[in-house]
Amino acid sequence: MSKPAKTRFVAFVAAMSALSNALGLLVIPTGFVTLHLAQLPVVFSGLAAGSVAGGLVGFFGTFVMAFTLARPNPYVIGGNAILGFLTGVFYLRIKGMSNRLILPHMISVALAYVVQIPYVYVTDVYLMGMPNLVVVGILSVLFIEDLISALISHVILYRVDVHALL
Repeated sequence: MSKPAKTRFVAFVAAMSALSNALGLLVIPTGFVTLHLAQLPVVFSGLAAGSVAGGLVGFFGTFVMAFTLARPNPYVIGGNAILGFLTGVFYLRIKGMSNRLILPHMISVALAYVVQIPYVYVTDVYLMGMPNLVVVGILSVLFIEDLISALISHVILYRVDVHALL
C-alpha cells in the first residue's frame, strides 16, 4: 500500500469513526424499543474497505453509544469491532457468489451477527448482569439494526465506488 493510499485509508477510518460516534447520539424511538444507527458506518466500512477498516471503525466509532446508553456498557465497543471485522471477512469470501450485490452484503452482515451473538450474550448476561429476556430483546433489535445498516450500505455502495476513492 503506497503512502497516499495509507493516508486515504486512515482518513476513511477516522471519518467513519467520527460519523459512527455522531450517530451514536441519535436514537430512533419505535414504541417500546429504540434503534441506534451507530452500526451503519461500521457495516459500511467492513463492506467497502475490508475487515481491518470495519474492525477499527467498530472499535473507535462506538465509544459515544457505549457510554450514552441508559446503562453504559463498554462491551458494546468490542461487539461492534467484531461486527465490522467479520462483515469484511465474510464479504471478501462471498462477494462473487451472486451477480445481485445485495445478497452478499446482507449475508455477510447476517453471518457476522450470528458470530457476534455469543459475545453479546456472555458480556451482557455474565459481565453486565442483565436478565436473559432483556439480552434476547437486545439481540433482536441488534439484528434489525444490522440489516437496516446493510441495506443502507448497499444503496450507497451501489452508487459510489469506494475502492476508487481509497
